[in-house]
Amino acid sequence: MMDNYHRMCANVISWDKAIDKEVKSSDGKSVGKIQSVTTEYIQTKDGLVSKKYYFIPKQYVQKFDGDSVWVSLTKEDLKGRFERDDVSQIRAEEFQSQTTATSKTPSETATKKDADMVEMPWEKVIGKKVKSSDSKDLGKVESIGPHFVEVDEGIVRHKRYFVPKYYVDGYDGDNLHVALTKDELKNKYERESPPSESEFQNQEYLERKSKVESLHPQFLHGVPFMAKEPGVSLEDRGSGQTLNIPWEEVIHKHVKTTDNVDIGDVEKVGNEFIVVREGVAKVHIYYIPKPYISNYDGSSLYISAPSGLVSAKFERETEPTPEEIRTLGKEAESKS
Repeated sequence: MMDNYHRMCANVISWDKAIDKEVKSSDGKSVGKIQSVTTEYIQTKDGLVSKKYYFIPKQYVQKFDGDSVWVSLTKEDLKGRFERDDVSQIRAEEFQSQTTATSKTPSETATKKDADMVEMPWEKVIGKKVKSSDSKDLGKVESIGPHFVEVDEGIVRHKRYFVPKYYVDGYDGDNLHVALTKDELKNKYERESPPSESEFQNQEYLERKSKVESLHPQFLHGVPFMAKEPGVSLEDRGSGQTLNIPWEEVIHKHVKTTDNVDIGDVEKVGNEFIVVREGVAKVHIYYIPKPYISNYDGSSLYISAPSGLVSAKFERETEPTPEEIRTLGKEAESKS
């Protein structure tokens, strides 16, 4: 039987979706919100006036409850081991010894794969919107049963779908996604009363159940947390092949414009944009919507804008509003 750590770490959370989520210590205290994610650690900022920064190795991430990311150390432990003014204060050998030490405590660690997995409780998706595999709206989650998700569609004329949990692909932070088209759901699972599991027992359902349980042994304990954008998906200019790069891999990579000018490095990744820092003495911060990213060659990201327009279009002293980001994103999409 799985211990609590492995049970809570049964499903995947996309790290770019964790940006701005609150982080809590094992004793329930807040250690701020996630500012950025690298391949090795999450960086949080705690406080408004007297700011404190924590650089926490991913091995200590324990679970995600739909609102907060939990780590398996107390706040005092985190202050003593991972509170820093700057990431440069973490010496490579110190960081390596701290992350290696986690393997000595099974409740605090697991394999690298396990460290990237957390559980999203089913009850957290009640009230969330649901989409079919053909991207059609199905309504909202009304309730969670032992083997199904009840979905309610409509305001005046209600339709109810009782979707077997095994047909849920995951939750992306906004929508619950199911692996059936809207027509398939209407034909198979639209009804007035909850079904028993025995009513699902056909060959197709059993094959789906077997497949899901092989991938997610604790599936019935939590819904997979999926990303709307799992990473950069681009076509390589040289080979023509599609590139799929997780967002955490582009942290600290160079960013270049259409005229091949280096405008700085990726500092963090938000839900809809990347933040690029240029300069040391005189710092420039650029908030660039993700649709502007046109290529990635392993060392640099390329954006579809010339260097002469970067400052006027993307430079900000504070984070832009969602409306500003969406407007810039639509400009990029209209030009592509």
